[in-house]
Formats: sequence, structure tokens, C-alpha cells
Amino acid sequence: MKKNMPLGTYRFIDILVFTVLIILFEFLATIFVDTSLYSVSLFIPLALIVMMRWNIWSIIIIIASAITYVYANNGTSDNYLIYIIGDLFILFNLLWFIKYKQNIKENNYMCIIYVISGYFLVEVGRSIVSACLGYDFFNILLSFLGTDSLSVLVGLVVILIARRQNGLFEDQIEYLKRINAEESLNEN
Repeated sequence: MKKNMPLGTYRFIDILVFTVLIILFEFLATIFVDTSLYSVSLFIPLALIVMMRWNIWSIIIIIASAITYVYANNGTSDNYLIYIIGDLFILFNLLWFIKYKQNIKENNYMCIIYVISGYFLVEVGRSIVSACLGYDFFNILLSFLGTDSLSVLVGLVVILIARRQNGLFEDQIEYLKRINAEESLNEN
């Protein structure tokens, strides 16, 4: 990060880049994948990466992804409600950060649990919203779990790779502090 760039500007640019990426990926997945059988989406890994980097600010990418996915699939107003509100359930993964944020970053098993819990939270959230709209909760839950199972596998791979990149899967304020401390040591 440029030394004189304000944190708010850095966060805005960072989230904007991830938001543009998710919008592009959602449109491309719709073009190249038959979503009636299964879906391939980078929503879960990108949302979880942004959540790790910026906590609650990940709400931006979550909503952008849901709107893009439904729009690209010519969804109904019910679909918009199901995906926007349902996908926001992934924010419950922030509860992990109270005690385990560093463990998620460093430990493979904790990281896998973090990704799988995000997947289940989204699927349960979508199913709850669907049930409120009159759909059968268990049938819709099984449908969501099945169609998104490939996405969670892709998500696990993406997150496990992202963890190995310096600063990518890390709280950005802590990362910037660490980088500044390392630069200070090198200057002395």
C-alpha cells in the first residue's frame, strides 16, 4: 500500500476490485455452466476472503454477488429476496472472528470449517427465506446443498491457496501494521 493512501481509500479500492471480480465470475459462470443441474460460483471463497480482510464490509460483495447471480439467471423477485437475504447469513461467520480469526488464517482444519460453515449458513439462509415465501424448507435446502456442492469444493481450494499468499487472506489492518513494522526494522 502506498504510504500516504488513507485506509478508507485502500479499503474502497480493495473491495471494489473483489466486487468487480465476483460480478464478472457470476456472469461468466452463467454463460458457461448449466445452472439447472449445479452451479459453479466463487461467491463463497471471495466473500470469505473479503470477510477475513474487512469484516462486516464484506456485505458489499455479498449483495453484489446475489444481485448479479439472480439477474444473470433471469430470476424473479422471490429469487432476489432468497439470494440477497439468504446470502447475508454468511455474515454469521464473523462470530468465528471473536476467538478464532488467527486460527482460521493459520490452521488448515479451522480454515476448512470456516469455509464449510459459510456454505451451510448460506444454504440454510436461502432455505429459511424460501420457506417464508411458501416453499418447502427441506426440499429447497436439499436442492441448494446439491446444486452448490461443487462451488464449496472450488471454494475450499481457492481459500486454501489464498491462505498461502502473503496478506491475501489476512485482516488488512493487521497486515498493514505488520508490513509497516517490517519496513521500520529494515530501515534501522
